[in-house]
Amino acid sequence: MTAATWQQLYASELQAVWAQWLVPAVFLAFVGRRELPAGGVAPRAARFLRAYAIVFALETMLDPFAGGPLLRWLGLEGGAAPTNVMVFFVLLGDFRVFLLALVLAAPASDGRLRASEVGAACGWTLIVPIIAVAGEAIVRATIQSPPAQSIWIVYEIAFMAMALVWRHAIVPGRVPPERDGVRAYLRAVWGYVAIYYALWATADLLIIAGLDAGWALRLVPNQLYYAWYVPFIYWRFFSPRYAATSSSTHAAR
Repeated sequence: MTAATWQQLYASELQAVWAQWLVPAVFLAFVGRRELPAGGVAPRAARFLRAYAIVFALETMLDPFAGGPLLRWLGLEGGAAPTNVMVFFVLLGDFRVFLLALVLAAPASDGRLRASEVGAACGWTLIVPIIAVAGEAIVRATIQSPPAQSIWIVYEIAFMAMALVWRHAIVPGRVPPERDGVRAYLRAVWGYVAIYYALWATADLLIIAGLDAGWALRLVPNQLYYAWYVPFIYWRFFSPRYAATSSSTHAAR
């Protein structure tokens, strides 16, 4: 493909919107036709996980649609509206991971959505944006003409680091060894999140270096974030591997 092709493909509505819809749409059709699976990492939280998956599958479909075709149809594609919509959905996309982790890491792990966990998820969600704004200020103070992607590179690297901290320190600290199924599951989730943020950061660095391959690479984390996150967390939750561990631990208690 020519140098211009990957960037043009990336900017196209086919890639930016409709390519992100296929997997969530199939997932929703699949979940809607099946009964709630038995077991799971935390059986008492299974109903929460199913509701969570449905809500955020719909959210990941709304995200690219609202920031693209919807704004265009409403005549709002200019001005601050696109940026505001984008920032809102970026924060919501990070919030979903903190919410899942905090609900399942709670000692009861009964799947009840408590105000304290929602509030804590909101608080955790704001940490990386604050770091990104501060980091961007430092970049602008030290580089005369920083690239347009600089704030997003800071954000992506910071969230990758946040995901690794959760995976290697916070999850083991919050989830005791006797709940090893939940611990393994949440570590897998945070590892998945770290991967798509690492790929985004790498892609943006390639783009800054003038390599069109960065736009091609960006297609991968987009799919991981929009299309595959919800199926991943759902099927992992009900995976026989984790369910067996969780069930044996539950029975022992």
